[in-house]
Amino acid sequence: MIVPTTHRIIVKQQQLEETSPEHKRARAMGLILAETDDKKRAQAGVDKGTVIAFGPTAFEGFNTPNPLSLGDVVAFARYSGKVITDPDDNIDYVALNDEDIVAIITESK
Repeated sequence: MIVPTTHRIIVKQQQLEETSPEHKRARAMGLILAETDDKKRAQAGVDKGTVIAFGPTAFEGFNTPNPLSLGDVVAFARYSGKVITDPDDNIDYVALNDEDIVAIITESK
């Protein structure tokens, strides 16, 4: 079990989806292609994940209440945080500072 301290947020990182039909066909054939899509390269600077837990002082001092709920999907800056492996389930999580959260992602209805 991972319990965040202070202003840390624990996120289960999502895998980048390959939406290009060419990449899907190549993967189905067992080939790995270098990413050439400019949009994907631009998106590579931000990662997404699901909020698993947050510390007691997350977003304290931001002059707003904590905007996060457990289960929220968030975008965060790539290379931020620290990867931590949960000893109970052997899954990798990312421990982020609250200021590394770029956006909360919601589906429009």
